Order: sequence, then C-alpha cells, then structure tokens
Amino acid sequence: MGSRSVLSIFFILFLSGCSLLPTRIVNEVGMIQGVGYDLADEGEIEGTVAYPVFKKEGSTTEVKSASGYSSKEIREKLNNETQLRLVSGQLRLALYGKSLAESGINDFIDTLNRDPFIGSIVQLAIVDGETKELMNLNKYQSENIAIYLQEMLDQNMEFGTLPKTNLQTFLFQLFQTGQDAYLPLLKNVNGTIRITGLAVFKDDSFIASIPREDIFMFKTLLKKNKNNGTQAFVLENGDKVVLETLYSNPKYKINMVQGKPEFSIHLKMKTKLQEYSSSEKKRQTFDSKKYQDKVEKELEKKALTFINRLKEEQVDPLGLGAKFREHDRAFDEQQWKMHYPNVKVSIKADVEIEQTGTIN
Repeated sequence: MGSRSVLSIFFILFLSGCSLLPTRIVNEVGMIQGVGYDLADEGEIEGTVAYPVFKKEGSTTEVKSASGYSSKEIREKLNNETQLRLVSGQLRLALYGKSLAESGINDFIDTLNRDPFIGSIVQLAIVDGETKELMNLNKYQSENIAIYLQEMLDQNMEFGTLPKTNLQTFLFQLFQTGQDAYLPLLKNVNGTIRITGLAVFKDDSFIASIPREDIFMFKTLLKKNKNNGTQAFVLENGDKVVLETLYSNPKYKINMVQGKPEFSIHLKMKTKLQEYSSSEKKRQTFDSKKYQDKVEKELEKKALTFINRLKEEQVDPLGLGAKFREHDRAFDEQQWKMHYPNVKVSIKADVEIEQTGTIN
C-alpha cells in the first residue's frame, strides 16, 4: 500500500507540473502569429511580426519591424530588441507586399515550408501596398491583427466568394504544370482592410489580378462547391436577381479538333433567391423558369468574358492546361503556352432556382 501511495503522489505532482507548463512557456516566448514582408532599400527586406504578450491585466498584441537580407536575419534582429524569444510555432498568417510579390516570393514560401514548427494551413495573402502599414492600422490596434485577418479570410472562403487557399494549396499550384497559382489580395481602403480581389502568379511572381466582382465567377468555374456566396444579376430587361449559391459544379470536357484542344464547360448550379427587383417597379409573381433561363444566359456571357480576359493576360488560374495534361499523355507545356491565348472555350449553364421564399 505504501508504494501505491508514493506512486499516486508522484502522478499527482507530475500532472500538476504539466498543467503549469504551457502557462510558463507562453510567458517566456513570443509566439509569432502573423508575419509580413516588404521590399526595403538597398535590396533588403523589411519584415513585420505580430505576436501576443500575456500579462496579469490581460493580453496585448505587439507589432514590430526590422530589415535584413533574409527572414532569419530579420528574426535575429527582432530578438535583439524584444523581451521574449520569438518563435514561429503558432504562425497563422503570412503577408507579402505587392512590390515584393512582383519580384518573386519563392524564397519566403520555401522558408515556411521547411520550418517543421509551421503548419501547412497557414493563410497567405498579398497586400496591395505595404504589409507594415496594414499591420499597424489604427482601427485594429485593439485586435490581434494576425488572428483577425486569418479569420476574415477563413469566413470568406467558407461562406463567401473567396476560393480556399493556404500554404499547402499554394505550394501545390506553384509546382503543378498547367495552372497558375493565386492568393487573396488585401488593401488598406481609407483605414479599413478589405479583400479587393485575387493575385495571380506566373511561377512565383505576381503578374495579374482578378477584381473582387469577378471572384464569384472564378470560384464557380474552379471546382465543385457547396457555397459560393451571393451574386447579383442585372438582366437585359433591367430586372435584378440576387441569388445565393447552394451548390455549383463545373464539368470540363476536352475535344481535339485538328490536333488542338477545345474546352466545353457544363456549369450546373442550384441557387436560392435572395432578392428580386422588377424593372417595371410593381409587385409581380416570380416566374422561376423564366428567370432561370435569363440567369443562365447572363452567366454564360459573364463566364466567357472572364475566361477571355484570363487568356488575354496569359494567366491560367483555372488550370485549363492541367486539365489538358490529364487528357493528353503527349502534353507539351511550351506548345500549350503558345496555344492557350487562342484556345476555344464554350459554356453551357444549367441554373436551378430551388427556393424563392414567400414571394409567390
């Protein structure tokens, strides 16, 4: 019985020590949750970090910056002026300024990928401007800016029009033949942080953008989704229909015509009516079949216009090249790049408005 009592006391003390351990560690290190990188003078990079500081009266968020020629050098400089040793085990967000992204961000992405303490679901985004300015905006001084931006991106990907991205998906796209990578584009608009579009990359360099009003179309054409957010359609007769997407599924078919690929896309959507405004300014019954046909035509027109612009800019974030590569074992990347701007694409939309509320 005596040995059992000693053993019980040992386990109680051990478990008590374990319960105190996380608190002690949190108080001894600065867990970086957000980083941002901008081009600086003389070839240097300016790095900005955000990390929580826990005190008896509550927690605050510190945002600090330093310059150097690598992210490791920047970390070392920051450690020389902070009371806590900075570590990356809780990194949630990595931002890259537009000028830096245009020159290429592969080295910074590679650093994140090689760090064993950083998870693959870290959110990445490009800032139209400087990340340092964005992370120090007065409006968000009471927020943990890293967590705030991560959650803003997450909820727009889950319930809105923003396609899902993170470190893992970006790395996959970056090294996949036949598809150009993309990331959310953020901007400081009069002191408020907004998602203004998508940044599209050629290799690891930001070269084109998809504006916010076209993100819905991009996400809809990209792959099967259960929620693409809402989209307003202003029809030819002036009627306005706002639809919430419950389900969308684009199916791509490739036909070879005279040795060249032609794409046909069958876009199937199930939607819910959120708003209807007649151009005649009078109350009338909503005819689902009639408006399904009108929305289908409008959707087909918008989709073709969007894809044609991507071809003109010679970027392929939809991955038409990757789809062709899966179809043709003799795929030649250089020939595809030459053919892509002139590739023929046709679209057939099939829209079902399932729920119209109590309007009828």
